[in-house]
Amino acid sequence: MPSSVCIVGAGVIGVSTGVCIQENIPDATVTIVADKFTPDTTSDGSGGLWEPHALGNTPVHLMQQWSDATFKYLSRLLREEHANTAGVHLASGYHVFKEVVKDPDWSGSVYGFRTISESDDELKMFPGYKHGWFFTSIMCEGPRYLPWLTARFKLQGGIMIKKHLDSLEQLSGQYDVVVNCSGLGAYSLVNDKSVYPIRGQLLRVEAPWIKHFVAYDDFVIYIFPGDRTIALGGTHQYKDWRETNDEEDCEVIFKECCKLVPSLKKSKVLYKWAGLRPGRLSVRLEKENVKFGNRRLKVVHNYGHGGGGISLHWGCAQHAARLVRDILEEVPLASCKL
Repeated sequence: MPSSVCIVGAGVIGVSTGVCIQENIPDATVTIVADKFTPDTTSDGSGGLWEPHALGNTPVHLMQQWSDATFKYLSRLLREEHANTAGVHLASGYHVFKEVVKDPDWSGSVYGFRTISESDDELKMFPGYKHGWFFTSIMCEGPRYLPWLTARFKLQGGIMIKKHLDSLEQLSGQYDVVVNCSGLGAYSLVNDKSVYPIRGQLLRVEAPWIKHFVAYDDFVIYIFPGDRTIALGGTHQYKDWRETNDEEDCEVIFKECCKLVPSLKKSKVLYKWAGLRPGRLSVRLEKENVKFGNRRLKVVHNYGHGGGGISLHWGCAQHAARLVRDILEEVPLASCKL
């Protein structure tokens, strides 16, 4: 008898998990339940550069495993004919700092990584900065990638239901396994008060002459060239629940990006976007048996990726799919609780 799996959440984590389950458990019927679908999710606003960064206490080896798997997947996608439709393309550029920092753990994953120092003429393009990296990575543009991935999920037989859930109990008895990819929604859905919003804001501008990305420090300011627009960001406002655009934030972002790349002063602002990233002390990717009265619900949690969803999504989706398969096969493996 075919298995039934329900995924809660239709952002990049939820939809990629759905696709991975379809590919790894072909006989499963996969349904996504969410109150928001593309183009209205947080993922749709993502700048989209693959560059992993620390996510609280998430173990480094798992971060490396998930991000490497994602980079390899995006590299394969680059070579396919629908890469452009998916908004996936190579991007080279600079990450600059005002102090010397050590090379990142992922330096061997990207292409052509090298360090630039204060003595290099190259860094003089960014006055006031003492250190930097130059490398080629992959851009995965949220506004194009998530619609493409959602269409892929539906084409493979995926079911999508628009519905607001107050508790996972509402799904009890309907599915063999539920995968919780609710992101910030986990705060109320599973009463996880360790989840908090990280408010992000960016501008999309028309500046076709910008060919390289530029980021400062921990993405305090960034310039990401897409295929059609340039993303300028951003904000990292912790525990700020505002989802509307803030004009003062927009002015600061534009001003600071113009300091990094002065020619942006001639760019045309196309639109503004604000969204809430799902912050947490660590990514939660684990199995759990949840009890509702005398009923039990088998759950896999996959949320809390902060601003790293694009960099981690495919690796985490594969991991979650393996946990779902283990549950369906009733293989008694140890939980991968973080």
